[in-house]
Amino acid sequence: MLGLNKKLKKLAEEGKMISVAIAGMGQMGKGLISHIRSLKGMQVLAVANRKVDSAIEIMREIKVGKGEILLAEDKDKIGYKDTDIDKITVNYKNIDEKAKRKIGEVVKEGRVIVSNNLSILSCIESVDVVVAATGSPEAGACIAIDAIANRKHVVTLNVEADITIGPILKKLADNAGVVYTVSAGDEPGALKELYDFADALGLEVVAACKGKNNPLDRHANPTTLKEYAESKGSSAKMMTSFVDGTKSMIEMACLSNATGLVPDCRGMHGPKANVKDLVQVFSLKKDGGILSKKGVVDFAIGDIAPGVFLVYTTDQEIIKKDIKYLQLGDGPNYLLYRPYHLVSIETPLSIARAYFYNEPTIAPLENLVSEVITVAKKDLKTGEIIDGIGGYTTYGLIELYGKAKKENLLPIGLSEGCRLKKNVKKDEPIRYGDVSLASDSLVFKLRKTQEKMIY
Repeated sequence: MLGLNKKLKKLAEEGKMISVAIAGMGQMGKGLISHIRSLKGMQVLAVANRKVDSAIEIMREIKVGKGEILLAEDKDKIGYKDTDIDKITVNYKNIDEKAKRKIGEVVKEGRVIVSNNLSILSCIESVDVVVAATGSPEAGACIAIDAIANRKHVVTLNVEADITIGPILKKLADNAGVVYTVSAGDEPGALKELYDFADALGLEVVAACKGKNNPLDRHANPTTLKEYAESKGSSAKMMTSFVDGTKSMIEMACLSNATGLVPDCRGMHGPKANVKDLVQVFSLKKDGGILSKKGVVDFAIGDIAPGVFLVYTTDQEIIKKDIKYLQLGDGPNYLLYRPYHLVSIETPLSIARAYFYNEPTIAPLENLVSEVITVAKKDLKTGEIIDGIGGYTTYGLIELYGKAKKENLLPIGLSEGCRLKKNVKKDEPIRYGDVSLASDSLVFKLRKTQEKMIY
């Protein structure tokens, strides 16, 4: 990470830029676009969003004028009526050479491409890095595969896709000579920094954990959280994934899959604990804590939120004395913590690291370590369709990958669109055999290939 600021400034002084394309203009994408436009050495060439009306409004909000935009609408999804914006029509499945030439001309003029066609981002020759800022596993799969096929680095905020198909995306990116990485700024990336620091110093990691920002209610849904979500400026579906705990499960599975740390139990412990109590709470049961083993991922509800923390130990007596002298505790466990994570504000660090050093911020190991399994949020009936992460039908719990595999449990990243073949009671895990799978999806096909790769 050292020297990224100097490298970006030097790049700008040379009249060059890291060219970025961003898929998804929700809360994360919107903030990222605005932030990058204020940075030296980096520029946004193109953005893609399912609703172009919303995308245009966001561009106006961040002071991008109509004359600075080329709207490239998919021929099957034309709907934007404003004639003051320059516009072309493209084919989602096959962007022709004429459209590519027009896009290239517009990019040279310094204008921004806005589209509802994800494929546009990767076909722009001058794009260096594609950022996936959506929460849909299927969209995350499509964005990453397009980018890798076109030799673009991939920085993803789509942790949902990463915990489902991360290993195969990483392998494909490695084979293509590009970087696949989860973004800095979210809890997995922030925790990976603490983990790498402790691991490089030879310290033993007892627990790597996040502070949970919102109250925990496994059975929350977009209706019960509508007003709360509005008060926070978030979508009800996104807020539901936070409150029902699924997002915390996904984030800690991402860290687990990148480090080899494991959940101590299904769903983790998630105790209520403040900063002063963390070292004691996240210690072994024999020492008065809650853990049955060291080397785990977990979360806490308390004043650590929105930060992340790592409990560590050492068997070296001299080091213990040094740590005590530095007023970091009496041991045997000690605390490292970061009281913040800046989410998409930190994404440019991952973009620059991929571009300059060809290195990921956080990426999965060759095989999955943890899985996030699908659990019924209410009594589900035969024929019901699972509405995905942050919906009305299910929530996720972290589990060891091997155990989930042995019990044939359905990954949360494959759950959306699945139809129940039998009744499932509230709070029961859903198995592959309980559903008809959405087997025509790209994320399912990649997962199937990944399973063959692992075994």
